[in-house]
Amino acid sequence: MNADSAFQIGASHAVCQDYSLAGTLLPSVSSEEFDPQVRPYVILSDGCSSSPDTDIGARLLVKAAEQTLLKLGNSATCEVAEIHKEAARLALTWAALLGLRPQAVDATLLTAHLVGEELFIGCSGDGVICLQTWAGALDVYSISYASNYPLYSAYTHQPERLLALKDAGRSDREVTHFRSASIAECLQPSGTSGGNSLTEVFTLSPAEYKYVALFSDGVHSFFDTGQTGAGSRGEAIPLDEVLRSLISFKSTRGSFVGRRMKRFLKDCKNKGWQHADDLAFGALHLGG
Repeated sequence: MNADSAFQIGASHAVCQDYSLAGTLLPSVSSEEFDPQVRPYVILSDGCSSSPDTDIGARLLVKAAEQTLLKLGNSATCEVAEIHKEAARLALTWAALLGLRPQAVDATLLTAHLVGEELFIGCSGDGVICLQTWAGALDVYSISYASNYPLYSAYTHQPERLLALKDAGRSDREVTHFRSASIAECLQPSGTSGGNSLTEVFTLSPAEYKYVALFSDGVHSFFDTGQTGAGSRGEAIPLDEVLRSLISFKSTRGSFVGRRMKRFLKDCKNKGWQHADDLAFGALHLGG
């Protein structure tokens, strides 16, 4: 198993407001048993462009989520929503110590980690989750908000802001499930669900999947400049074309996501593709 992540500034941004990291929970040793299993995790965040200092807030939130996971260790089967809530509490505390306004932690939070025979994935805000089975099929979940106002995990500690969004009808989340039989085929809609909780949670069997990849919503922001000239926004690139390129890993050793991102961005330049929004990308390889 292995975990890695990368992030890249978008063409429309002066400062990158996305951040990601990956690591491994240490095996546990107790008086009752020794558990040598590797427990990789990946975490990413996308700061809100209209809030102040969210480039800092996104980093604080990711580091707070990592600290929470490391503290829980093999007890990280606790509710994913509670992990995100605690991460937001820590990030808000750190932001205050730095003299930042609470709005600095207006940022999405996506996490994926393994505990035993279960894979836990959480998304507070918007983003994309992509799973590839050992047979090559893809399951993709695109999480969005019709109002373009994602619910952030920080709102669990800011009830007045959460209530204002709910009163304004801006708290409804949409989760669209896409599937394809192979990475080479186009994604087809498989169903849609909704809700207004702060965190969308998936609990899956890792034995069924080769990879799980998390993306910030910048994965939706690619466009073709080939017909319009550099810097001019042309036709949007379909999500499945972008995902197909990003998860075509040649190797899963070392910094496999960083290498893939670097190659992908080089290919984008050759194709005349750009991404307007920042992009964060993390993946777990679930094989041996």
